[in-house]
Amino acid sequence: LEEAKNQLADAKRGREDTDANGSDGDGRASKLARLSELGKQKQSLVAELETLKENDPAALADLEKEYILVKAAAHRWTDNIFECKSYLTKKRGMDKKEANRILGITGNFDYPEE
Repeated sequence: LEEAKNQLADAKRGREDTDANGSDGDGRASKLARLSELGKQKQSLVAELETLKENDPAALADLEKEYILVKAAAHRWTDNIFECKSYLTKKRGMDKKEANRILGITGNFDYPEE
């Protein structure tokens, strides 16, 4: 117990000496200012990175692949709808207007454009 009290007293004296000399205080203040400055710089760089992500070549390539896939699917569904219309008119003898009404085809229904 006595030894612990001595260590505590030594630690308090060491801290008081450091505070009195001010040698560690100046370095700490400048380091904290530098840390704050670097934190602000990091925030600005992260914000800039977020704005540049939309022009990332890898992201654009992924978007191009996805566009091609979606376009192919849209063409496939359009083909299927026209095949259903053809089936209804040729095999079932239905009028084209009636087949369009049943399938929900409007006058502007066509393949997707580029």
